[in-house]
Amino acid sequence: MYRFDILNQLIQKHGYRRYLEIGVEGGDAVRAVRCDLKHGVDPGSTNATFQLPSDEFFAMIRPEIAYDCIFVDGMHEEEQVMRDIHNSLAHLSEGGTIVVHDCNPPSAWHQREYEEAKQNGCRLWNGTVWRAWVRYRATRPDLSMAMVDTDWGCGLIQRGQQQCLALPSPFTYEDLEAHRAEWMNMISTAEFTARYIA
Repeated sequence: MYRFDILNQLIQKHGYRRYLEIGVEGGDAVRAVRCDLKHGVDPGSTNATFQLPSDEFFAMIRPEIAYDCIFVDGMHEEEQVMRDIHNSLAHLSEGGTIVVHDCNPPSAWHQREYEEAKQNGCRLWNGTVWRAWVRYRATRPDLSMAMVDTDWGCGLIQRGQQQCLALPSPFTYEDLEAHRAEWMNMISTAEFTARYIA
């Protein structure tokens, strides 16, 4: 199961009609998604509807504009992901879902710094998305968050409730390795289908 499958199953199951994608790049996801309205935001992609940084996009749109399904796959750096999730929540419709890609780096190398990742075109780079994910897991009891263990980790965020994590300060990749299943709230693809689709 890939991110496209997760997105399309959520859209079909819940009757979502408005889709927003942060980080379009080559356009694979936005082309694969089946939704009535699709907007893509990416300053460097000709496949994007809005060719500007996500911070500028969210500052530009009216507060009442809402999307049913938002896919966050932009700049994979912790603070940018924090802002993209924060801004997405402000424009998420009632009953909507945010899907965050690249939450689950399989090794420390996969979460290396951006400057190092650029040397090979940011291929096989999850960045520090995981750090933003666990920070939301630790600070937002009003959200329901689970990460599907597939395709580099696909995190699902809905309004709801969760038991917040108690993170050490500071927290490191080694801490993630020791507590991955708990910190991510990791679920299998079968659990995803049973919980969100069936």
